[in-house]
Amino acid sequence: MRRITGAALFGLGILSLLLAMALVWIIVPSQEKVPLDLEPPDVVVEAPNASFVQVKTLPDGAPQVAVEHAGLRSTTGIKPDFEAAAEIPGERAGETLVWNVYHSTRRADTDEMINSSESRVALDRTTGEAVPWAGQCHLEEKADPATGVGCTPGNVQFEGQLYLFPFGTEKRTYQYWDSTLGEALPIGYQAEEEFHGLPTYRFQQQVPEQEAEMDPQTLAGLLGFLAPGATTGSISYRATRTLWVEPMTGAIVGYREQQHRELVPDVGAPIVIFDADLQYDQATLDAVGAEAEHGRDLLLMLGRYVPIGLTVLGLLLIVAGVLLTRGAGPRGGHRAPDATRPLPTPVPQG
Repeated sequence: MRRITGAALFGLGILSLLLAMALVWIIVPSQEKVPLDLEPPDVVVEAPNASFVQVKTLPDGAPQVAVEHAGLRSTTGIKPDFEAAAEIPGERAGETLVWNVYHSTRRADTDEMINSSESRVALDRTTGEAVPWAGQCHLEEKADPATGVGCTPGNVQFEGQLYLFPFGTEKRTYQYWDSTLGEALPIGYQAEEEFHGLPTYRFQQQVPEQEAEMDPQTLAGLLGFLAPGATTGSISYRATRTLWVEPMTGAIVGYREQQHRELVPDVGAPIVIFDADLQYDQATLDAVGAEAEHGRDLLLMLGRYVPIGLTVLGLLLIVAGVLLTRGAGPRGGHRAPDATRPLPTPVPQG
């Protein structure tokens, strides 16, 4: 019986070790993907004191363009498009998210709309990186509710990280999308840092001052209202972005963007048309932090704590099984003499 029990314990120990290895090398890696049905919380960034261009309509119906100074509040909402994702063929089938992204910026004091936009983007479920897709697009205003006409597929080629970093984010430089320039630029790792109770990697992207493209009609309108004596001009742009990324899940749990733009006319001094220091509001910090913490805890449990427990249990079971098997003794052997039974009396031979 001891031999059977020992063999059973030994087998259970081997099974525990195999399950631990499967969790670490097979099960958990296969689960390090953004769920197709994930609907991220709305992300809000705000700047208490900002300078920006606002277009208003006067009582007589004429437009007025002026540089205003007030708080700004920008909201980004994301809606997954399951049908579009399911239609992606080939090796990217089942590995790609398609998100409809809606963005709006309002004055914090009056709630007046300053600008809005919408985008469609395809992202890798593991790396969070934008992937080629014919349907991606961007429109600097929301779709017309009357016509339903939105952005034109293929009018932009997103690349790099936009809303997510990879599962298992590394301490290295990534490419991060800059919507003003319409391209991905390097964002470098800086340091490990605790951010609102979570261990994070801090990344920073420095965009040096340079000319940014602008729609000719919009540029002409700005010159006409803000620099009436100018005939031509350009837009000067610079920015600094700092991101705090929870490395196990790749979630961006902290965000700060310092952006500055100037209208540079061919006559007269440059005019600041945008200057803001934008950061997550408290509700966004709480929401994205809670999601990242939940994902991190789940990955730690399945990828570290449970495998360690199974490994320890498996080794203990193997040792117990070996000891029981060895202590079982041989099945047969000579019978020891019974001390209570008298020895036979020798019979003399004659």
